Amino acid sequence: MNTSTKRFPLIAKLILGVLLICLFIVIGLWVVGIYFLKPMVGDKLSKKVYEKSDRLYQVNFEDMTYNPFSGKGKISGISIKADSARRRQLIPSNDVTDVTLDGTIPEISLQGAELFTYLRNKKLFISTITITKPDLTFNQYPSSGTKESEEKKTLYEVLQKEFEEVEIEKIILDQAKIKHINQTQKQPLTNQINQLSWQISNILITPDSHLDSSRLFYAKNIEVDLDSLTLQGESQLSTVHIGKLHLSTQDQILSVENLGTIPAYPRQEYVRRSGGSSYTKAVLSRLNVTGLDLSHFETKQKVTIKQIELEGGRVDAFEVRNRDSKMSGKKKPFPHEQFQKIPFNLTIDSVIARKMDIFYDELNPKSEQIGGVNFRSIQGVVTNLTNDSLLLVKSSTAKAHFQAMFMGTHSLNTHFTFNMAARDGQFTCEAELGPTNLVSMNPTFKPLAFLEIESGKVNNLKFKFSGNNVQTKGSGVVLYQDLKLKLLKKDEEKKRFRIRDLFTFAANKILTYESNPMPKKEVRVGEIEYKRVPGESFFGILWRSIRSGLADSVLKT
Repeated sequence: MNTSTKRFPLIAKLILGVLLICLFIVIGLWVVGIYFLKPMVGDKLSKKVYEKSDRLYQVNFEDMTYNPFSGKGKISGISIKADSARRRQLIPSNDVTDVTLDGTIPEISLQGAELFTYLRNKKLFISTITITKPDLTFNQYPSSGTKESEEKKTLYEVLQKEFEEVEIEKIILDQAKIKHINQTQKQPLTNQINQLSWQISNILITPDSHLDSSRLFYAKNIEVDLDSLTLQGESQLSTVHIGKLHLSTQDQILSVENLGTIPAYPRQEYVRRSGGSSYTKAVLSRLNVTGLDLSHFETKQKVTIKQIELEGGRVDAFEVRNRDSKMSGKKKPFPHEQFQKIPFNLTIDSVIARKMDIFYDELNPKSEQIGGVNFRSIQGVVTNLTNDSLLLVKSSTAKAHFQAMFMGTHSLNTHFTFNMAARDGQFTCEAELGPTNLVSMNPTFKPLAFLEIESGKVNNLKFKFSGNNVQTKGSGVVLYQDLKLKLLKKDEEKKRFRIRDLFTFAANKILTYESNPMPKKEVRVGEIEYKRVPGESFFGILWRSIRSGLADSVLKT
C-alpha cells in the first residue's frame, strides 16, 4: 500500500515531465516559426542563392513566418535582383544565363503545409500556395556561346533527393505584372503582360505522374486569366494585342477577346519603313476554342482541337504594286504551307467564321492612286486541318467553304481544298458570283487598270482552277451583257484621268465582246492559266488567276 502510494507521485512526475518537454518543444517550434524563421532560414536562403548563382543574384525577404500546427505560412517583401555588371564578368567563362530576372513579390502565403508528414516520410503536402501581385522583369541578352547540354530530367528526378512525393492542391498566381525586355538588338524591345492570374490545381509529383495523360505539367487543371497583353514585333513596326484571355485545360476551352495585329504606322508609311511592299492589319472581336486537348503535348508534342470559332473580325490588306521586287523576292508560303511548319503536331477538326470582313487595297505607282476590292459579312467553315503525318496518311485534304458579299452587295460562294501533305502547296479553288453591276467596280478598275466601265452587268460568274506555289490552271465562265469600256490615261498636269478616244473605240468595237454569249452564239469559256511571281501573296495569286480567265472570256482572240 505504502509502496504504490510512493510510486504514484513518481509516475505522475514522469508523465508530467514528458508533457512539459513536449509542450516546450511545441512552444519552441511555434516561437521559432513565428519569430525566428527569417534569421534562421531566410537569411541562410539568401546567402545560398547568392553563392549558388556565383554572386549574380541577390534575394531578400522582409519577413518569414510559419506555424507548424496550423500549416499556415507567409513570406513577405521578397525582392530579386540580378547584378548586370556581375553577368558581364561571367560571360568569358561561358557559364552565364542569357535571361535574368528582377522583381518583387509582396507576399507568398501557404495553407495546409504539413511539416510533420514531410519529417516522417519525406512526403510534402500543401493545400494552397498563393503568390500575390508579383512584378517581374525578364531581361534577355545576346547568347553568350554554346553551353554544354544537360541530360533532361523529369521534375521528380530533380526533387527526389529531398522529396519522395509532392502533392499541392492549388497554386494561385494573383494579378501578376510581367515584363520581357529583349536586349539582343540595338534598340531594346519591351513586351508586357498586365493582370495575369492563374490557378493550377491537383499537382502531383511522383515517379510516374508525368506519364498520366489526364495531367498537363503534373496538374489536373490549369486555369489562366489575362487582361491586356501587348507583344511588340522584332522590327517594332507592329504589335500583337490581346484584350482578355481565359484558358481551362480541364474544361478544354480557350477564349480570347479583342485580338489584333496592329501596325505602328499608317499603311504607306509602314511600307516605306519596312522596306517591303505590303501591309496587314487584322483584328478579331472574339475567338472561342472548344475541345482543346493538351494531354499529349508534354510527352508527344501533340495538340488536338475540336472547334475554333472566329467572330467579328476585319482584315485590312494593302500592297504597293511593284512587280520587279516580287520577281526577285522570296516565295511567300501559302496559309496551309505555314500550317505545316508549326513545330508540334496540331489537328483542328473545324474552324467556323462569322461576321468577318476583308478589305484589299493596292497602290498603282503609275496612277498614284489606290483601288481595291472587299468581301463583307463572310461566314464559312474550314475542316480537317492537320500537320500530323499519321493522320495525313488517312486524309490529307482540308476543305473550306465561304459565303460573302463581294463589294458589299454581290453574293459570292467559294470552295477551297488544300493538300496538307503536299510540299508544293497544292490547292483548288471554285467560286460563283451572283448578279453584279460592273459600274460599281470602277473604284477598282480606274486606278489599277486605267479602265472605266460605262455600262455592263454580270449575270453569273463561275470559275474553277487548281494550282500550287508555282502556277494555276483551270477555266471560268462569265455571263454578261451590254459591256462598254472607256480606256484612260493619266493627265499629269491636272492630276486626273482622261479618256483615250481611239483606244476606247478599238476596245469596244474590235478587241472585246459586248456580251457572253453573243446573239445566236455559244457561251465562251475562258481559260485560266497563271504563272506565279515569287513574291506574290496567296490572295494575289487568286485574284490574278481569276483575272486571266475573265480576260480570256472578254477579249477577242
